[in-house]
Amino acid sequence: MTDRGTVTYTPSVHFSPIHRQRVRETIESVEPDIVAVELGEDRYGRLRGARETAPRTPLGQLLGAIQASVLRLYGLDPEETDMETAIDTAATHELEVALIDEPISETTAGIAENVGVRTLVRLLERAGEFDPETAEPGLATITNFEEVRSGDDVQPAVDQLRTLLPEVAEVLLDRRDIAMARRIDAIVRAGHDVVVVIGAAHHNGIMAALERFEEKAPDGEISVPLRRPRPQMVDIPVS
Repeated sequence: MTDRGTVTYTPSVHFSPIHRQRVRETIESVEPDIVAVELGEDRYGRLRGARETAPRTPLGQLLGAIQASVLRLYGLDPEETDMETAIDTAATHELEVALIDEPISETTAGIAENVGVRTLVRLLERAGEFDPETAEPGLATITNFEEVRSGDDVQPAVDQLRTLLPEVAEVLLDRRDIAMARRIDAIVRAGHDVVVVIGAAHHNGIMAALERFEEKAPDGEISVPLRRPRPQMVDIPVS
């Protein structure tokens, strides 16, 4: 370990097979001390089967089916994410996993606080002022997800979200980017080399926050939950 650890980013599209491969290859080539993932303790627990998943409402089931269908249309795999690959690879190489994201309950509470009927009215007003011909193309125009290698590749979509729904962008991106950057900063200040597995939309925001923290450490302390996952067992059917 060095006096200050190093950070290696793997910005990804969560459900993309090619990005899962990149996550695995990056961890194996860098050989970090810690793998940091865009998960809080609650979502990590559900991924590893430590908690029962709450029954989904009919609306939740419908939205889940729609999401899975859209993902498959884009050639993505709705059954496995880059986070699962990162955790499994860390387990294989006996590495600790840092959970750097906020609890999902805080994110949903922030959305409920920021978004309401007035938000819909503002969205309609902003959409009326939005000129798609002069705007940069959004994420929907990306048909080859292999091309996404950094935050710059999805920045136009992030900018569109900030233009149309800044209330949502503040909760889904800005607050979480700062929180994740604070935890990464704590890891590298302790001298650990870390591979950070995050969605590409968080890449630029986290890097910008980390640059600020290098010049001036953030106020207060922040906890970094660490886990040492075990390799998942796979049942092999016997004929």
